[in-house]
Amino acid sequence: MHFTMNTLVLATLAIGQTYAATVGHAHHSAFHSHARKHDHIQPLKRSTALTSSDSSKLTSLGAQVGVNSASSNGNAWLSDDGPYKSNFINDAGEDLILVCWGVAGSWINAVQPTITASIASGESLTVSFADGASGACTAVYSDTELVNGQASNTWMEFTFGEYGVVDVSREVNMDGHSLSVVGPQCTTNMDTCVFVCSSGTTCTTGYDLQNCANGSQSGANYGTYDGSPSGGCGGMGSSASLTTTWS
Repeated sequence: MHFTMNTLVLATLAIGQTYAATVGHAHHSAFHSHARKHDHIQPLKRSTALTSSDSSKLTSLGAQVGVNSASSNGNAWLSDDGPYKSNFINDAGEDLILVCWGVAGSWINAVQPTITASIASGESLTVSFADGASGACTAVYSDTELVNGQASNTWMEFTFGEYGVVDVSREVNMDGHSLSVVGPQCTTNMDTCVFVCSSGTTCTTGYDLQNCANGSQSGANYGTYDGSPSGGCGGMGSSASLTTTWS
C-alpha cells in the first residue's frame, strides 16, 4: 500500500493496487460515489477545523488541505449525525492533524483528502461516515513525513456498512505511532486484527492479518482476497460509533 510514483504508468498501477488492497482488507460492498452537498458552507468549516499553523504544516509537507464538509456528502464530514462515526481521541502528548481520504486515493499530495482537522493534545473530534464509505485515516505527528505522496504513519482503514470492517494497518510504516480502534463488538490495534508486513518496515505485498481469526473476538473477520489475507473488525450493523485513539 506504499507506492512510488515515478511515472504515470506506475502511478496508475499503484492506484489499482490500492483499490485491490482496500477490497482485500475490507470484504466490503461496492464503492459509492456521491456529489458533495452544501458546498457553500464548507469554507467556513474548513477554517474552523484546521488551524492556520497546521494548514501551513500540511503545505510544507506537500499535502493538500481537506474538503472538510460540514454536512453529509456521501463520504466523510465533520459532524456526529452520520450512521457511522468515530470519535478520534488525541492521547499522543502532542498536537495532531487528522487526515482522512476516500477511494480517490491515499496520495494526499495529489488527491484532496476528505478531512484535514487539527486535534490538540488531550482533545477529540468526531467525524461521520456514510454507508458505503471506504478509505482510511491517519494522523500527522511532528515527525510524520510524506513518502511518495502518502503519510508515513499507521492507518485506520475502513469500509462502513452492515457487513463492513475497520482495521489498523501498519503496512505503510511498521514503525508508525500507536493506534487503536474500538468498535461495538471488536477492537483493532497495533497487535490485534492488524495488517503487518511479513518482513521489512513497509510492504505492498507479503503482509499478514495478525490475531484476527474468526471467533477470536466478537466481530473478528478473517478470510482471503485474491490470495492475500483479508478482513478486520466487523459487527457494525446499520450504524456504529467507534472510538479511535492515537497514543
